Amino acid sequence: MADGSRDAYRFSDVDGEPMRRLPPLRGFENMPLVSLEQATQPLIPYVPEIEHMVYIIQGNNIQSHDGLTVDESSSIALYSMEWSPRKNSFYIILNDTLRNSNREALLPSWNKFLRLFLTALSKLPSFGHRTIYRGIKLDLGQKYKEGARIVWWGFSSCTKTVGVLENDAFFGKSGTRTLFAIECDTGKDIRQHSFYQNEDEILLLPGREFEVVSSMDMGHQLTMIQLKEVAPRFPNIASVTSSEPSTITTTGTAAATAKPVVAVAAAAAAVVPKPAPKPKPPVQPVEVSYRDKNITDADIPRVIKEAIVQQQCTKLDLFKNQITHEGAALLAKALRNNTTF
Repeated sequence: MADGSRDAYRFSDVDGEPMRRLPPLRGFENMPLVSLEQATQPLIPYVPEIEHMVYIIQGNNIQSHDGLTVDESSSIALYSMEWSPRKNSFYIILNDTLRNSNREALLPSWNKFLRLFLTALSKLPSFGHRTIYRGIKLDLGQKYKEGARIVWWGFSSCTKTVGVLENDAFFGKSGTRTLFAIECDTGKDIRQHSFYQNEDEILLLPGREFEVVSSMDMGHQLTMIQLKEVAPRFPNIASVTSSEPSTITTTGTAAATAKPVVAVAAAAAAVVPKPAPKPKPPVQPVEVSYRDKNITDADIPRVIKEAIVQQQCTKLDLFKNQITHEGAALLAKALRNNTTF
């Protein structure tokens, strides 16, 4: 198994997204809440060594906190755990399933686990409006056109800061890369429940919908794509609600418990994006170019002041410059409240 965050591929698996609309994810919302062991039994044919994974999770004597049961917290640990070979990691197989259009054939076996996992996540507070990041060692600029609306169907692991992505196993500091700066309201901080609690991990739920605000070539083979979470016209995923008490049996050597499940309708509502505001009148296009001007990270505050604040540009050309991920992060923060891009 992987050691710490060294092989945390889930932070950069965005290339697996189908980039098209699929039928909504549903069917799990009416399933009973069961233990982690029971929830994963139907997955034995699909997830190699799933019983071994659950055994490891149980052996760590996870304690319940944040209002989650032991089984709910354990479901988050299982999602985040890396496995060897990597292709057999639980989250990879789960996300591949969620991104597959053949819903009826594949999803039913996952419904008990999804019920447990999404109930756990619904109990964690959304951390509010902020920008989070994820990156990949590919150029995805052509897939994300400005103004397009896209849906990410898998669970999306992100970070609060760009610095976390500096590790070569994540995003690195050189080579072809795409950095996503994601403005959202519904991220869940799972660090306290993750298998790797040293990782600063924010999780976006499946079916999150985004508008591509901007896509910029930053030079140094770095593309930065700014996304803004928006409310879908129709739900892409069912809400998790429950009015019945659970009879979850804690796994491992722990004693059986029967705990009431807090109604999670309100919590589930918290993971639904706020309605999109009414569109504003179109702004006149203003293009500002710093192409091939030897711009470095030290020049970014000046670029922000001149191009974004003073000229309120709608397009910023920074091609063929010396900007690193640190400069890109400064730009992402400046763009967070910008309304012209």
